Amino acid sequence: MNPGVQANIIALVLFILVLSGWGGRTLRDANLTPRVTAIGLLLYVLADGFTLTLRHDLHFDVAGLLLPIALTAVAMRAGPHAGARASWWIGCLTVASVTVVLMTLVPLDPAFFPLEGPALYPVCAALVSVVSVRRPFFAVSMAVMGLALGTQIDPWLHARVEVDSYLFGSREMQDWMAFAALGVLLTHGPYNTTVRIVYTWIKQRFRRREEGPERV
Repeated sequence: MNPGVQANIIALVLFILVLSGWGGRTLRDANLTPRVTAIGLLLYVLADGFTLTLRHDLHFDVAGLLLPIALTAVAMRAGPHAGARASWWIGCLTVASVTVVLMTLVPLDPAFFPLEGPALYPVCAALVSVVSVRRPFFAVSMAVMGLALGTQIDPWLHARVEVDSYLFGSREMQDWMAFAALGVLLTHGPYNTTVRIVYTWIKQRFRRREEGPERV
């Protein structure tokens, strides 16, 4: 399958699910309505294939550039205070750092990792975000933005690209971001529910031990 097609398919599936009422908790966390979110997903699909060229031969894929920027803008608006926004940026840098480290290690010994690079990067980005953040939209946007930063830092860090031939926000990167976002959306709720149940069970067990046996 050609790069970028999977991202468009995921966006269209989310478009239908959002209009049907799915993902309400994530939308409320971002202060977004289903209609606005659906329009944003549709615009993302329509922007596919458009390339923006700036001065000094800098090339940007419109869809790949606008997606992380839009999610960042919404995250900054939804952040209740400066501390929350700073924590979000720290989380993005953490995801980016993990991505860069993996992109450095995977080419050295691909057989050591259970997944191939194109699958490993979004999975790890989603995993770090889900474990780090309780707010669902913050986790989604953190995974996407962190992965976008990591995939942009790695080529420059290892001098693998030429400026005049490099495309920022490539379609392959869009597939990675889409899979990372979908992974967070599918696992964030079950993970936090499981953690809450386990925490409650452990708390009750310790409380019973502290109270001791009942006296007749």
